[in-house]
Amino acid sequence: MRYTTLGLMMVFAGLSATASAKDAPMEPGLWSMEIHGTTRVDPNLSVPMQRDVKICVKPGQKPESVVVPMDGKQCTREQATLADGETQWTFHCDLPQAKVTQTGTFRTGPATFESKWSITSVAPSGATTQSDMQVNGKRLGSDCGDVK
Repeated sequence: MRYTTLGLMMVFAGLSATASAKDAPMEPGLWSMEIHGTTRVDPNLSVPMQRDVKICVKPGQKPESVVVPMDGKQCTREQATLADGETQWTFHCDLPQAKVTQTGTFRTGPATFESKWSITSVAPSGATTQSDMQVNGKRLGSDCGDVK
């Protein structure tokens, strides 16, 4: 279960990052993100996951900053725009607790967001965890209230 948390942490570590918008900007304001998927901790055991997160998208925030894993020396990333307009990201992170590969796509619009991710974590012991998740988001309004 620790690696489930690690995977979710990586997907949402960029929630508060800001930068200038480029493709399909998301309208600033309060957004609701519904996360659901499964984590396979061994071939015979899958653990469902579901979580709702509220985030505040800042004016000019890049759509990818909502879902990209943490920046830093531990991770490398690649980005490509697919023929259907989706953006694909691949991250390789060499963390003390695991080596993580995360591949995903996302598509954004002014008031909608869709993302799919596959995350593989390999612990120093060799134990492998595979998580597959989907994130669907929608803009709730312009006022973020207490959400940072």
